[in-house]
This record gives sequence, structure tokens and C-alpha cells, in this order.
Amino acid sequence: MYAVIESGSKQYRVQPGDIIQVEKLEGADGAAVKFDKILFASKASGDDSQIWLGKPYLSGAAVEAEVVGQGRGEKILIVKMKRRKQYRRTQGHRQEQTQLLITSVANGAGDSVSMSAEDKKAKLAKFVTNLTPKGAAFTPKTLGSRKRLSAAHKTAAKAPAKTATKSPAKKSTAKA
Repeated sequence: MYAVIESGSKQYRVQPGDIIQVEKLEGADGAAVKFDKILFASKASGDDSQIWLGKPYLSGAAVEAEVVGQGRGEKILIVKMKRRKQYRRTQGHRQEQTQLLITSVANGAGDSVSMSAEDKKAKLAKFVTNLTPKGAAFTPKTLGSRKRLSAAHKTAAKAPAKTATKSPAKKSTAKA
């Protein structure tokens, strides 16, 4: 049995045992997630196949999943350029994403398919995420900035100044 779900204004075809990557959802690793926006469900067994089509969603249908990874996807670069005008702009973007392991699918008509505990354990043992963890927020460089220099100047003014006073060098006059 499989279903088509909607998450983040996108549609995904899922069945128990699939690992899908969706836009960021709240929850730590291991948290359970339930989708109730099911657009379509299908059960195909040999010659007998059934479909359930929602208008727009199936009532009573649900897909349960478990969060297996959180992070950021690949970086995309946005480059704008106008020739002969000396106009060039480059911007990057990394979308935050969540990886989910689909554990069960219910069609709302009483049929349900779920993963066994040992299948789930085996699937998670082989799973490796391709998402990078979110790092610290961007902080502008402070080296040489006016704020840093003025702060250093203020701290230097507050601290007692250590000035070594040397006596001026005496001129030696050589008499011949």
C-alpha cells in the first residue's frame, strides 16, 4: 500500500520503509510525526487493486513517520548579472530539511500497513544522512572595525598605563 501526502505545499509518494526528505518540520531525532493531508491511497495486490481518491483529502487516512535527520540541504547559488553595466550580485541559500522514515500508512477505509520493529531497526542501521547540521549564525568580521578599535581604545584608557621612562641618551663628545 502507498499514499500521496502533502507537506510544505509539495506532494510525496510514500509507503512503509521509505525515507523521504521534506521541508523543515519541528521535532528532534526519533520524534513521531503524523500526516493527515492524504491526497491518494492505493493498494495493489496481484490482479486486485484498489484506489482511494480524496477531494481534496481522504478523511480518516493517516501516514505516520519518524524523524531520522535534521539539517540543511545543498547550497544553491543565485547569480544576477547585467552585461556591460558592471552589475553582478551573488547570493547563496541552504534550505533547512527534515528526513523522515515512513512507519505506517492507513487509507481511512480500515486498511493499514506498518513496518515491523526489526525492519525499522535494520533500515535505521543502514541509514546515513546527507544533511549538514546547522552551524552558528553569521557574525560579521570585527577585525579592524571601528567598534573594535574604539572598544580597545576605551579599555586602554581605563587600564593604568605602564610607561617606562628612560633617561635621554647622553651625547658623547670625543675630543681630539
